[in-house]
Amino acid sequence: MPTWLIVVVIGLAIAMVIGNLSMLKRSAHPLRRKSLNDLSETLPRAGDRREEEIKQEKINRQKNR
Repeated sequence: MPTWLIVVVIGLAIAMVIGNLSMLKRSAHPLRRKSLNDLSETLPRAGDRREEEIKQEKINRQKNR
Protein backbone atom coordinates (compact mmCIF):
# COMPACT_ATOMS: atom_id res chain seq x y z
CA MET A 1 0.00 0.00 0.00
CA PRO A 2 1.27 3.44 -0.73
CA THR A 3 2.17 5.48 2.32
CA TRP A 4 -0.20 8.33 1.43
CA LEU A 5 -3.17 5.93 1.64
CA ILE A 6 -2.13 4.81 5.12
CA VAL A 7 -1.83 8.44 6.22
CA VAL A 8 -5.30 9.22 4.83
CA VAL A 9 -6.88 6.23 6.60
CA ILE A 10 -5.25 7.18 9.92
CA GLY A 11 -6.34 10.80 9.46
CA LEU A 12 -9.94 9.73 8.80
CA ALA A 13 -9.91 7.50 11.88
CA ILE A 14 -8.68 10.37 14.07
CA ALA A 15 -11.30 12.71 12.59
CA MET A 16 -14.05 10.18 13.35
CA VAL A 17 -12.94 9.85 16.97
CA ILE A 18 -12.79 13.63 17.44
CA GLY A 19 -16.20 14.02 15.77
CA ASN A 20 -17.78 11.45 18.07
CA LEU A 21 -16.33 13.14 21.15
CA SER A 22 -17.66 16.53 20.07
CA MET A 23 -21.12 15.01 19.50
CA LEU A 24 -21.13 13.59 23.03
CA LYS A 25 -20.21 16.94 24.51
CA ARG A 26 -22.82 18.81 22.45
CA SER A 27 -25.75 16.55 23.38
CA ALA A 28 -25.68 17.16 27.13
CA HIS A 29 -29.35 18.22 27.27
CA PRO A 30 -32.00 15.49 27.60
CA LEU A 31 -33.67 14.31 24.42
CA ARG A 32 -37.12 14.06 26.03
CA ARG A 33 -38.97 16.72 28.00
CA LYS A 34 -40.64 14.10 30.21
CA SER A 35 -39.29 10.69 31.05
CA LEU A 36 -41.18 7.71 29.70
CA ASN A 37 -42.34 6.79 33.20
CA ASP A 38 -43.98 10.21 33.66
CA LEU A 39 -46.10 10.01 30.50
CA SER A 40 -49.76 9.12 30.85
CA GLU A 41 -51.06 6.04 29.10
CA THR A 42 -53.25 6.66 26.08
CA LEU A 43 -54.35 3.06 25.53
CA PRO A 44 -55.79 0.72 28.16
CA ARG A 45 -53.71 -2.25 29.13
CA ALA A 46 -54.88 -5.72 28.18
CA GLY A 47 -55.30 -6.73 31.82
CA ASP A 48 -57.53 -3.75 32.56
CA ARG A 49 -59.76 -4.54 29.60
CA ARG A 50 -60.09 -8.17 30.67
CA GLU A 51 -61.17 -7.11 34.15
CA GLU A 52 -63.83 -4.84 32.64
CA GLU A 53 -65.10 -7.72 30.48
CA ILE A 54 -65.38 -9.96 33.54
CA LYS A 55 -67.34 -7.28 35.40
CA GLN A 56 -69.68 -6.84 32.42
CA GLU A 57 -70.25 -10.61 32.24
CA LYS A 58 -71.15 -10.71 35.93
CA ILE A 59 -73.57 -7.81 35.50
CA ASN A 60 -75.16 -9.48 32.46
CA ARG A 61 -75.55 -12.77 34.34
CA GLN A 62 -77.26 -11.01 37.23
CA LYS A 63 -79.65 -9.23 34.85
CA ASN A 64 -80.55 -12.50 33.09
CA ARG A 65 -81.52 -14.23 36.34
